[in-house]
Amino acid sequence: MDATTAMMEELLEAQPRLWDHCLSYIIGMTLQCAVEMEIADAIQGHGEPLSLEGLATALDISLAKAPFLSRLMRMLVHLGYFFFVQEDGEGPHGYSLAPLSRLLLKDSPFNARSFVTCMSHPNMVDPWRHMTTWFRSDDGGDKPPPSSPFALAHSGKKLYDVCSADPAYGELLAKALAGDSWMFSRALVGKCKDTFQGLGSLVDVGGSTGTTAKAIAEAFPGIHCTVFDLPHVVAAAEEEGRRSKHPSNLDFVAGDMLADNIPPADALLFKWVLCDWPDGLVVQVLKQCKSALMKSKNGGGGKVMIADHVLGHESCSDRTSMGTSLLFDLIAMAVAEGSLRTEKQWAKLFSDAGFTNYTITPVCGLRVLIQVYP
Repeated sequence: MDATTAMMEELLEAQPRLWDHCLSYIIGMTLQCAVEMEIADAIQGHGEPLSLEGLATALDISLAKAPFLSRLMRMLVHLGYFFFVQEDGEGPHGYSLAPLSRLLLKDSPFNARSFVTCMSHPNMVDPWRHMTTWFRSDDGGDKPPPSSPFALAHSGKKLYDVCSADPAYGELLAKALAGDSWMFSRALVGKCKDTFQGLGSLVDVGGSTGTTAKAIAEAFPGIHCTVFDLPHVVAAAEEEGRRSKHPSNLDFVAGDMLADNIPPADALLFKWVLCDWPDGLVVQVLKQCKSALMKSKNGGGGKVMIADHVLGHESCSDRTSMGTSLLFDLIAMAVAEGSLRTEKQWAKLFSDAGFTNYTITPVCGLRVLIQVYP
């Protein structure tokens, strides 16, 4: 076999991998279809394996489209979101729920429906169409180039500008983050109890609807928890609190973390916040955190708690986990002007902000808890 033939065979074997990468966007859109049609809820409501025809009827889909529904379900079964029970002559056959189905159920506390919808929304998809133009935008002109592909796709607006102008999308994004916070916060208070010992107060900076802070307040009644976020976010969270009563040791404060008014506390928590900021702003915010810690009753003896990713950490050491983390890193770059960071990069930011020590504790999945000390 000559070299050209060998190379051709190698490329032909590799070609399906390229196809898989190019077509992977279909997975997200397929999940979005499953969410919109409420497939998981229809199967759960049936209480036993649901036949294709029964599923079509439950979804109010014409039986003429049942063959197409079958192909959609074949992919969802392949992805692990549902099981298909084969007909063996005894008992019912059809589709049943898999463990992953809980992520798609409306009444499941673990549901990630809002995250699926948020990630497939045009506001999140459009920036990727502008990636090349953004990379080639000129930094030397009179007018500064867009700060991110997202800004380029949205006429210079940043994510929080779009959320303010489009309250429905802002609510969708808040729900997506709250759904993740529900699961993460329970892992945090369950696995990291020692982390909260001795704390009298905690501020969840950029805490949105307060899902994480509420879980901490309920688990540790002796800690006074405060959610600190932008005024329109706090207003929405307080309205929600009037519908579902918040713990007595939880309150909300409106402000801007970049305006040097972070409330003083024994601990300042950032969950999936600092990855949205460029390095310079992270250092600026961390310096303000140090000042807030100095004003607390502990007199500077507190800490900053960062729930985030650490690229290359043991929590994302396998190929699949690393790949997912790198996807989140690209989202941070394209949408929020931030980045996921290695331990070395985090350490430099802490040092530049005047902090002296830190620890890293795995929590769940790809996320870790970094505790940073003055």
